[in-house]
Amino acid sequence: MQPTKALVSLRYVTRIAAVIILVMVAVGFFLPSDYRIERSVVVSEGNQTELKSRLFNAERWSDWMLIQSGRLQLSSVPVSDLEGAKFQLVYDEADKQGEILVGTVTDDSVAFLVTPSASVKPVPNVIYLRNRPQGIEVSWVIEGVLDAGFLSPYLALLANSIAGSNLEASLARLTDF
Repeated sequence: MQPTKALVSLRYVTRIAAVIILVMVAVGFFLPSDYRIERSVVVSEGNQTELKSRLFNAERWSDWMLIQSGRLQLSSVPVSDLEGAKFQLVYDEADKQGEILVGTVTDDSVAFLVTPSASVKPVPNVIYLRNRPQGIEVSWVIEGVLDAGFLSPYLALLANSIAGSNLEASLARLTDF
């Protein structure tokens, strides 16, 4: 019995699909699963005091930090203005919660870990202040490694666009005087 034309077409399509999937998996082994996202904005020298007041004061972080579908809530006030502060990420979905833990704070940087939810590893973030001829450059850098199996390299390629818009919005709110 000869296979029908529809069956031959189906075999052809499934073989092509299998080859495409195998190629994607093979390429995924050679792509990095780590990512780096950086956004920056320059603020005039005259706004330096207000900028530092917003950045280095834990109680003001909720004024400028954008949390998609949620809000930032200060849960542990540190002895200093910021170092050691702990924030809760309170999402609109009641079962999803995260946290931000502020680590090292210097005159020109703030390092903190963001844990978006309980099932996600902490992601290191650093905000730098650098003097430039035009004013003060505020740079926000996120570096991490995705752990999502063979999809990690593909998600790492998208991480810049996924998280970048949130960084841009938060920086705009931080520097909106």
